[in-house]
Amino acid sequence: MNQQRNNYFVYTQNKSKVTKALKEGDIDYGSFSKMGFVDEFFSYLLATDFFSYCDKTYPSPRVKTEVPAWFLLASLLAAKMFGEEAFSNIPYVLKNGTILKMLGLNLGPVPGFNNKNKKERIYPADQDTIRKFFKDTKPLSLTYWFNHYFSSWMGAKGAYRSGLFIEDASYVPLPDNTNYKYAEYVWLDSDGNHASQDTPGARLTLCYKFSSLLNTDREGSYYIYAGARIDPGNAGGLNEGRELVDGFINSGGYIDTLLMDRGYIDGPTLTHYKKDYKINWVIPLKSSMAAYDDAMGLARAKNVDWKTYHVEESSDGFIAKKEEVSIFYELKSWQNLSVPLHVSIKRETDYESGQVSYFVLAHSKKYKYPSEAFDLYKKRTKIEERHRQLKGFWAFNKFSSPAFALVITQVIFKLAAYSLMQLYLLRQDAKDLAKKTISTITKKERAGECVVILYSGSHYGVFDLDEYSFILMKLKIDAKNRLAERIKTWNKAPPQSVI
Repeated sequence: MNQQRNNYFVYTQNKSKVTKALKEGDIDYGSFSKMGFVDEFFSYLLATDFFSYCDKTYPSPRVKTEVPAWFLLASLLAAKMFGEEAFSNIPYVLKNGTILKMLGLNLGPVPGFNNKNKKERIYPADQDTIRKFFKDTKPLSLTYWFNHYFSSWMGAKGAYRSGLFIEDASYVPLPDNTNYKYAEYVWLDSDGNHASQDTPGARLTLCYKFSSLLNTDREGSYYIYAGARIDPGNAGGLNEGRELVDGFINSGGYIDTLLMDRGYIDGPTLTHYKKDYKINWVIPLKSSMAAYDDAMGLARAKNVDWKTYHVEESSDGFIAKKEEVSIFYELKSWQNLSVPLHVSIKRETDYESGQVSYFVLAHSKKYKYPSEAFDLYKKRTKIEERHRQLKGFWAFNKFSSPAFALVITQVIFKLAAYSLMQLYLLRQDAKDLAKKTISTITKKERAGECVVILYSGSHYGVFDLDEYSFILMKLKIDAKNRLAERIKTWNKAPPQSVI
């Protein structure tokens, strides 16, 4: 049955019950609409306990609840799905296209929460109420909520299907505005990567550092965030990365293999991961390390068993480049690492230039074949595509305000919307769609098919026009008459506002 929340009701989707009611002419309300991706996505969230879970766990800054936290979170998530950054446009977004609209939140007179508004209003909470709520939320509390409560809920829903995780950090460039609290100036190149002052095109850029823990599988069929944080641009990243891993494990998470970049090289931390959590890690070695020199000495020895990994041919059919790999076990040259160290080495020969280069991966697991570590590490390089989507299609670094609380809100809810969408697509077995960008998805949503949404009792059902028309044609006379009388009242008295 429907669950009351103040003046609003939760309707659950049950097409079979609504179909039965339609055949009897017992429909409370109906409307034509387009049921697109975002609508179905919100239907999925409403069918779970996500919003009630948020209501219980979200670090609300309010002592007295005027507007439920679940409703404010739903409003913000809907806006992020449409790429909307301005709080002033949130009511507009929810009025045009989401399940919140189709289920009645902006249909008919709405008195507002707790019946405090004397005048009728289109939306039960104005944009200023939403903005102030999130601006007053403590940034550290919101980050903890995402890394602990949100990731725990996602884990309980089977989001982290694989034990393969990627830990990565990137920079979030900002406008040259010192009102961005905790931001620092760092030398970045034109692509937003860390650079030296002498790098061509590099400039001193105000920025944050974004650290993340991302879950994927060996096929790369999905990417779901398990943790994230925003720090000053000049933060080292090592301690921040360790806190993400520790936090996820302490919240009940499981990591089998962790892929990292060189910024996370630290013997005691890698020892901690392997000894305390049984995490197998893969990380590139720096050329300045003794372990790297040891590995290169082995690689340049005679009788090394090189295996062909990849070959590129020139236009005339000759080999242009060749990649070969080999593996060595039980190196002892990393002094502050207290677990077994194995290395896989890739040798790339460019036959056109005559140059030979090497890439060395360190790993805690004793892989049988040298290609295994490199096949896995390719997944980490895919993180650049995730960052491109977040910063580009999801407008990750376009903030509506320099207030740090709203910056964190932007980051956390972009990641939450992205991860929830990936979970929804996984549960729908739509892995091909999960790989597509949000612009492609919303394009499909805008082309959604016209449908009829019918309400009966505490349930709603979605019918395409042909299906709806066929049922109408087969109605008995008394059912037709009953439905005709109901239809007359639809435009005058829509159902109570629901979500």
